[in-house]
Amino acid sequence: MVERLPFGMRTAVEVTYVRCALCGVFGELVLDGGRLDRALARAREHVREVHPGADIPEALRLVPDVAFPPADCRDVAEWVAQYNTRNVLQTCGPSQR
Repeated sequence: MVERLPFGMRTAVEVTYVRCALCGVFGELVLDGGRLDRALARAREHVREVHPGADIPEALRLVPDVAFPPADCRDVAEWVAQYNTRNVLQTCGPSQR
């Protein structure tokens, strides 16, 4: 059973936030137990394209975090996918989509 919180939020969902430490623009959520390798590949591509010559391992951050899907969210994985799609499309060039 999912606990309902006030203000239209669900109980926190554990995620890992993959982000670019150089610009802070690229960020992607990965559910606990999700495919971190795919998010890292997209983040590495972002660093290569946006920050040529940067040290990729130094540029990437993996941050344990929590996400709060809306209370009416029935599929947390779909909500995370939609979040990532919006975020990646807004922050990446056409070749990264």
